[in-house]
Amino acid sequence: MIVERYLEWAASAPAHLRAEAAGALARSYLHGGLEQPVRRDLGEALLRCLDDPAFEVRLVIARTFASSANAPHPIILALAQDVAEIALPVLTRSPVLADFELVDLAALGGANAQCAIASRARVSAPVAAALGEIGSASACEALMRNGGATLTLFTVQRIAERHGGDAGVRNALLARDDLTPELRQTVMRAFALSLSSFVAERGWLGADRACRAAEDACDRGAIVIAAEARDARDFVLHLANRGEFSPSLALRALLSGRQSLFEASLSALSGQDPKRVAGFVRAFEGRGFEALYRDAGFPASALPVFRAALSAAREIGFVDDESGRSELSRRMVERALTACEGTDLEAQPLFALLRRFSAEAAREEARRAIPAPPFSRAA
Repeated sequence: MIVERYLEWAASAPAHLRAEAAGALARSYLHGGLEQPVRRDLGEALLRCLDDPAFEVRLVIARTFASSANAPHPIILALAQDVAEIALPVLTRSPVLADFELVDLAALGGANAQCAIASRARVSAPVAAALGEIGSASACEALMRNGGATLTLFTVQRIAERHGGDAGVRNALLARDDLTPELRQTVMRAFALSLSSFVAERGWLGADRACRAAEDACDRGAIVIAAEARDARDFVLHLANRGEFSPSLALRALLSGRQSLFEASLSALSGQDPKRVAGFVRAFEGRGFEALYRDAGFPASALPVFRAALSAAREIGFVDDESGRSELSRRMVERALTACEGTDLEAQPLFALLRRFSAEAAREEARRAIPAPPFSRAA
């Protein structure tokens, strides 16, 4: 009876009166203390209201039902798939929606819907994982900043991989107290590659040169992060498993005076005990070090370079303090270059890498020795 009367009246009533009536029906459904048959008829009438072409009719129902656990599920689900302004209150607050429905709505909805779901007072681990996998950058940022979201390490890792180059997501990630060295590396790498693409797209640098600059920056950053990691060996294994470790990183660590990272690299990649590795490194002229070096998968042709760097390190001394500095030692780089003279290495990419290291070390040394001039912005 209620449905028929409402439809008969709504056929000629203006939109604003229909909206008022729909709001009254929704409030009565929630708070009227009605008998079950009457409440059922109210639900039927409200379902018909969802077909009303007037935006404000559906909006008032959404706002009335959004926070209630007693709202009819069919109506809530329909409203959650309506236009953005109607769906957002429901997606943000409704306790009626199950996790699997929120996952589905996040996949079908746009960035606004995903942000609304990410901002809910409570976001379960499965919903957070889905947003981390498919959510937009803005949704992932909202999720990272939501204290009521349950985020696993894997979810945070996926967000870092997918959106680490986005400034908002990056800042949200770096603000976390539980950010591991591995996650810091992922964020840093995502940002470096994003910046590389931006520079190349603007034509400021060639694509190859921009990519190489990003890779060099990632290697320098990895040395800094490894210096602060509790277990540099685990950090190396993380890089290796992701295909982000190369012998050039181990060489840079060695030429920067970072013995701990160099030894951790040999131990992680060869599978040998760290103490045993340290002994071989001390006796780097022997066959034991050569076997260890090869077990770690380092190129045999570069062995003289590593030995020359270790020889120079013995004279100069390793840094391995807690400052996390990653500057190359110019003297050690030059010793490694000398080891290449008169060999086939001069025709290999390794020699070109050492030449770049030499130029970088010289520039860093000049920066330390001579203060930067006060360049004019206008210039």
